[in-house]
This record gives sequence, C-alpha cells and structure tokens, in this order.
Amino acid sequence: MLATSPEREPTEGNLVEVLLPGTELFLRLQEDIMAAEERIHANYYIFGADDIGNTIRTALMLKALDSLDVRFIGDNLGSKAGYTRHMESCGVQVKQRRFFPLRPRNHQKFLLLDFAVGYTGGVNISYDSFYDWIDCMVRFRGPIVAKLEQLYARMWEEFGGETPDYSIPVPEPYEGGVIVQAVGDLPKEKARWNLKAHVWAVKNAKTYFWAKTPYIKPPQELFDALIDAARRGVDVRLMTPWVKDHATKLESPFERVLYEDLVRAGVHLYIRPEKYDHSKIFVTDDYLSSTGTINLDVLSFCSNYEDQLYFYDEGIALQFKSLIEDDFDDCYELTLEHIKDFPLWMKFFPRTLRRLGKLF
Repeated sequence: MLATSPEREPTEGNLVEVLLPGTELFLRLQEDIMAAEERIHANYYIFGADDIGNTIRTALMLKALDSLDVRFIGDNLGSKAGYTRHMESCGVQVKQRRFFPLRPRNHQKFLLLDFAVGYTGGVNISYDSFYDWIDCMVRFRGPIVAKLEQLYARMWEEFGGETPDYSIPVPEPYEGGVIVQAVGDLPKEKARWNLKAHVWAVKNAKTYFWAKTPYIKPPQELFDALIDAARRGVDVRLMTPWVKDHATKLESPFERVLYEDLVRAGVHLYIRPEKYDHSKIFVTDDYLSSTGTINLDVLSFCSNYEDQLYFYDEGIALQFKSLIEDDFDDCYELTLEHIKDFPLWMKFFPRTLRRLGKLF
C-alpha cells in the first residue's frame, strides 16, 4: 500500500459508488443534502452562480435556517465572496481562500453529511460540471468519512476558522466494504503525499497504468516514472482533451511540448478532440484505482490544496477501467506524425516552454 503520514492510513469496510455527472447525480446530491439532520460540510473550488449553484446554495441555506451546522469552504478564484455572503446571512458558516495570492488554490471538492456520507471527485457545483463536461464522482460511506472530516477540520483552521468544537466519530465499517485511503495535501505540508502516491503507483505497475486527466504537465519525478514504466513494457495510457476549459487554454502549449518525449518512450496518448473531459482518475493492474481532485500537473501536485481517494479493490478498479475503455472510441491516439504538425515555435523552444509551464 501507499506510504503516507499517520493521518492518512487506509480504512476498511467502506461502501463506494462510482457516479457520473448529470440529472441523476444532481438529484441524488440534493436529496442527500435535504436529508441531512445535523451537519453539512462542503468544500468546493468552483461554486457557480448558475442554476446548479443556486439550487445547491438554496438547499444549504435552508438547512442552516433549520439549525443544522452548515459550513462552506471555497476559493475566491472559483466562488466569489459576494455570492457566498448571502449564504452567511442565512447562517451558513463560510471560509474562503483569498483571491491574492493566486497560488495556492483551494482545488478540493468534497461534501460531507452527518459524519455518515461523503462525495468527492472532479465535479464542481456548476452547470458546466454537471451537463457540459465529462467527469466522475464517488459517493462513499464508512470509516473513510471520518478521514475526510479530519481533513475538513484542518482546512477550516487553515482559512482562519476556530478549531471545531465537535469530536469526529468514526462510522462502523460495513461488512464486505472496500479498503479506501484518503490523502489530502495542504501547501504548508512539504511532503506532497499525492505526488508520492502517484509515483509509487506508476513505479509499481506490473501490466498497465491508465489515467484520464484534463492536463498532462506532471512534475519531473512523475514524468520520469511514466517514461520508465512505458520503457519497461507497462501499458501506459493517458487520456486528455484537446479542447481545454476557458480558464486554461493558454496553458496548452506548455503541456504539449511534453507529448513527443512521452510518445517516443511508448506512452499511449489518447486525445479527445471535441468535448472537455475534466475526469481525474487512474487505475493500475486491476487492483488499485483513484479519483479526487488531482490533475497530472505541477499545480495539483506541488502547490494546491487537493484531496484524493485511493481504492484497493478489484471491483472499483474494473469500474474505472471500464470508464476509460469506453472512451477510447471517442479519442484518437497521438502519434509522431501528429506531433510533426505542431507549430514550429513549439518545437524550437521546448526547454523554455517547459520552464514557463511550471508557473501555471
């Protein structure tokens, strides 16, 4: 298993559902929020001022008015203070990462209800996330909820809140449940556990390592591990969209200068040409899989506040593998012939672009 700090040990007996965005997930999320009886703890990078965001925000405010302990942690880059201020007027306790400095970002996305139920994954609370983008989320119950609550308490203090005055109970494990490990990263903690976890997974892959990610701009340690794995015969496949979301289109050149080295080493790059895929999942050898908020880029691994779950279970692994496999038909594999058509300036200044890319 992955080596992490004492606060991040694996837990047994968890029930996990792999969910895709859309109306069914949106209604499920609403139902769970409205069914909460004691507390709701939300932490989201993007909380949109649109139909999805307004509906969930209203649900949170109604529960706060009903005397529940409702807390929201956001990021002023993704959820503006003016929008969340109305939540405070109804009793929702709000903490935000300040707009300046622009880094690190609070990129975490998870929802916890009554110390019993939780959600995490790539899905933000916004119309784009639920209806325009391809993404993935998990709903979980069991002892892993307590681990995410511990992370939430650390985040609450990180953004100026008082130490929570409640104890965090550990839910009883479910018979037949799976082993799950929660790994949160805070910038002040220099260990960068999620980078170590991903490098470990790649280095220990025996037959395959498949991943879906919006961006491929990993730190050098992980970049080298992916190349080494492909060269030793591991089936390394990375799936990413060609069309990026509006906020990161300028980053594309800094990412694409890495493609040639990966392809030459034997890494299979699958490009989705049209729709934006925001999924953050990997699976290896039918036993270890993961989802959460980590992109395969420097920001996620070395700068941001992030949360990620790791699943030690064949059934969950096969579900993630199927999600990736089902999308191969909607992608094309990038070849050296494609790369020859990249702009000349991208070929002449790769070293400079790589250095600049670390700024994003």
